[in-house]
Amino acid sequence: MNMYVIVNAIVSHKCAFNNLSLSAIAFGFMLMPFSGRADDGNSAFYLKDGDKVCFYGDSITEQRFYGMDIETYVRTRFPDLRVDFVNSGVGGDTVNGGWAGPIDLRLERDVFPFKPNVVTIMLGMNDAKYRPFDPDIFAAYTNGYEHIVESLQQHLPGVRIVLIEPSPYDDVTYPPGFPGGYNAVLLRYAAFVRQLAADHDLACVDLNQPLVDVMKKAEAQNSDLARGVVPGRVHPSAAGELVMAQGILQDWNAPATVTSVTIDAAGDKAIHADNTTVSDITTTNGGLSWTQNDACLPFPILALHDDWQQFPPTERDWGSLTFFTPVPDIHWDQTNDVTETIVNDSGFYDALDQEPLQVTGLPSGRYRLDINGETVGDFSADALGAGINLAQFRTPMLQQSYQVLDLVWKQVSWRFFAWRGIQVQLSFDDDPAVQQAANALIAALEAQRESFVNEQYAAARPQPAHYTLTPVSQ
Repeated sequence: MNMYVIVNAIVSHKCAFNNLSLSAIAFGFMLMPFSGRADDGNSAFYLKDGDKVCFYGDSITEQRFYGMDIETYVRTRFPDLRVDFVNSGVGGDTVNGGWAGPIDLRLERDVFPFKPNVVTIMLGMNDAKYRPFDPDIFAAYTNGYEHIVESLQQHLPGVRIVLIEPSPYDDVTYPPGFPGGYNAVLLRYAAFVRQLAADHDLACVDLNQPLVDVMKKAEAQNSDLARGVVPGRVHPSAAGELVMAQGILQDWNAPATVTSVTIDAAGDKAIHADNTTVSDITTTNGGLSWTQNDACLPFPILALHDDWQQFPPTERDWGSLTFFTPVPDIHWDQTNDVTETIVNDSGFYDALDQEPLQVTGLPSGRYRLDINGETVGDFSADALGAGINLAQFRTPMLQQSYQVLDLVWKQVSWRFFAWRGIQVQLSFDDDPAVQQAANALIAALEAQRESFVNEQYAAARPQPAHYTLTPVSQ
């Protein structure tokens, strides 16, 4: 049977979109297109066209959330940037490997064949053994980590390695299990990672402090919500890993701006447009309409309007079909309190998801904003005069972004099925016939994964958006 038919049957899902009531406005008019491209650090973004990125680590990487966030951000913010991603995280791993094989096998099978020129590494949670600091255990970590870096540089000349300091063990919302707590031990490991990066001139990202800061802020508001950042103390939630993705992307100089538009209603003109072209501005019955051709899409936030499992399926869930669990349905009229708290406390929108629309000089009153015939909400003149961030509202552009996220998840699912469900399981069998059959099947599955990558680029292509502002009767 055709594999595309199989995967469609397995991972098809429905998204329920419900209207929200928010706010809109009427502006001035302008007939000439107005366009611009935000500099916003785009030219300095760490990832370049043609890059291949491998996320390497333990179960926190295996959860796939921060990798999916980064990939989805790149697809939606840079729809013309060809970058490929693969996740090679294995639960329980240390710098010396784990149940899926010793470190040299892990690298030889799970990293080198992909030929990445960017590799991120996050290890340490398991290496410190969940006990007070032990010099001998620490020495094994330092030696093993140095071996990984040297092996990557030897087998992948010119590779850009990004070392990630261990994410935190939650000693914030739970009492420490021993004096000082386990996270204090991880911070000593993080100090080594920073020094190793400095010694080898590598990039290094701190994901421990940002998550601790979010947990502390959330704890001051609501202890139950705070425990949703890193449920169970070790593994961040889907929204918790958004903080991790944010930290990596900011370190990579990721631009915050999606689009930015300012219209002077009193002057009947658009005076600012970044990453978009504004055209066909027309005034009608006290309202305003115009068309935008945007360069990119806003970011779809996992677990804000849906419910992701903390641990996406793997082969350990006893049944290969569990790999293809569909993306959860989106419920726009519901907001996950934990995710909302994390997004607010981390400053995610300001850092990475700004889509401001500002209209000045409007008469007092309220206005309904529709985009492509869908109501976004009702806004006061004052609110639009100050500016609203469209990335926070259900727009056709954001709905399109969630379609991209769906395709990213499908691609990641197929990668895990081919890798963990087949390759890893059969890699311990030396029978040449078994290996030949496995390689043929893996190649077919990889071809299907590639088809989802191509679909991602098509789905991420921004479409013209027609805006209408209509006065609302008082």
